[in-house]
Amino acid sequence: MRFFLILTILLCSFTSNTYSQVADYIFPHFDQPSYSNYGTIGLIQMPSARMHKGGTIGFTWSHAEPYLRGSVMGNPFDWFEASYQYTDVNNKLYSDVEAFSGSQSYKDKGFDVKFRLFKGSKYLPALALGVRDLGGTALFASEYIVATKRIKNVDLTGGIGWGVMNRNGISNPLGKISERFYNRGVNSTEGVTSGGELNTSSFFRGEEAGLFAGAEIFLPKIKGLRLKVEYDATNYQEESYEPLGQDSKWNYGFVYPITRGFHIKLGYARGNTLNFGFSYSGSWGK
Repeated sequence: MRFFLILTILLCSFTSNTYSQVADYIFPHFDQPSYSNYGTIGLIQMPSARMHKGGTIGFTWSHAEPYLRGSVMGNPFDWFEASYQYTDVNNKLYSDVEAFSGSQSYKDKGFDVKFRLFKGSKYLPALALGVRDLGGTALFASEYIVATKRIKNVDLTGGIGWGVMNRNGISNPLGKISERFYNRGVNSTEGVTSGGELNTSSFFRGEEAGLFAGAEIFLPKIKGLRLKVEYDATNYQEESYEPLGQDSKWNYGFVYPITRGFHIKLGYARGNTLNFGFSYSGSWGK
């Protein structure tokens, strides 16, 4: 009896190790989420419902004209993500006084949060709620609810957004609860503040909400390379001080893991803009 018990344990261990080695060979770092251009976990421009483990700290940098963005991200818990953003806005001077600004471009600071509402199950997707530019100038102010579900080697994402995520619009569904949700007050560029203020009075408001979707595809046997495709809900006529051209709502990109925590990325957004960047994350939860 003891012999069969030992044999069973050894066989299970061998099978588990073999499967792990095969999975690591086909899809290296399959369990590591990646970052969006906005410095939080997501697709290219759009967020996803994925989270890092509690105790993870990360840094991201991205360049997608007219923005250069550096972000520090933390997951104090596996259900909560916070990110501090610092953005160089290249299409606006530092101040309204040209003589004072010189060649210095505008700098914007912001704070983003995301909460996991449901972890997901075998048949149901993970669900998260997030807010962009929570305590910043409201230049990128958005709120969203997003769901993500992995099917084999594809991570599928779909969601609804408010604020500057109002393209591909539908009538704000929260307006059925109360008509006050139809009134956001002002658009994002008119409602810009000096920063450090909570814009809670405008959360989830606006006549329209935007729909977005996308996929992160883990390509087999290419050392962890991922392809990202998304349908963008960003309203680029409202997001920046100067309206940005958008030739396509479809964005594409690749993410390549140099190591488990260090990723580089290259993408094409708005149908006219090449973007690139890198990120590093590590777990210090223990």
